[in-house]
Amino acid sequence: MTRPPATRPGLHALTLPILGIPVRFESDAREVLEAVEESFGAWRAAAVSEEWAGRPPVRVRIRLAPSGEVSGPPGAMEMHRREPRFLALRGEGVRAYADTGRRAAAGRVSRAMLERPALLRGGVIEALTLWLLTALDRQPLHAAGVVRGDTALLLAGPSGVGKSTTAYAAMRAGLGVLAEDCVYLQERPVPRVWGLPGFVNLLAETARWFPELASVAPTLRASGDVKLAMPTVSARMGVARAGICLLARGDVAGVERVGAREVERALLEKLEPGFDRFAATIGGPVRRLAERGGWRLTLPPSPPDAVPLLHRVLDEVEGS
Repeated sequence: MTRPPATRPGLHALTLPILGIPVRFESDAREVLEAVEESFGAWRAAAVSEEWAGRPPVRVRIRLAPSGEVSGPPGAMEMHRREPRFLALRGEGVRAYADTGRRAAAGRVSRAMLERPALLRGGVIEALTLWLLTALDRQPLHAAGVVRGDTALLLAGPSGVGKSTTAYAAMRAGLGVLAEDCVYLQERPVPRVWGLPGFVNLLAETARWFPELASVAPTLRASGDVKLAMPTVSARMGVARAGICLLARGDVAGVERVGAREVERALLEKLEPGFDRFAATIGGPVRRLAERGGWRLTLPPSPPDAVPLLHRVLDEVEGS
């Protein structure tokens, strides 16, 4: 859903139902709204979740700073969290904050930041928006997600195990990508798993498996990492049915069933920075997700060879 620009001269506005929650973006800089479109434009076709129908939107306002106010070349962001409500972003080219109590975020960016759209998207727009939304029954789980029909398979594992690469291999083979690295768990009024369409971010070395990546220019991310950013394809933003697959590396590729307790332990025992913000509340949604157990998938050396294993697990999820 979208709404017309605000009538105030020089102010651009756009409302999108991200993760089913209406978010209104406002800026006096056209480039900011263009970055919003790149990050969240796919949500135009989505509907507002029933529990948010008729409620005021979450608000994110980002203005262009006067010359010299946030001067200097933009670089990696510093995030300062003051739990449970406040997030502040500080860096050359940006000053911004988000307040979950007010369901609002605001900030100023430099002209130099506008010229770095990937950093503007990931380091400012997405960081502020997701800080607000994850406090509204959309708790993040560190997992990629692929989709076949109306069924998702979540791919969980530590950073570096191969979540993004496996999701990209699945996308090349015709599956949808629900999320590259993080899904969002909704509990009320009914359980649901949400993803964020956008980009799969890959290491340059993965080009040896995917020839089309050889011509892709690397992109600096807000974390300071340099990755190859590939747009994702997904027919689903959120699903009610999802299975959970624990990714591992080993000498021999394969799939085996694992019990609910093992899935819970793998997902909850060691929450990585950022996800640990939800340590006290994520347990319930994870236990619901894992109540029928899951699968352990030992990845093959070649990422494309993982796709038949994903289909095998999806068959079992659909049949359960």
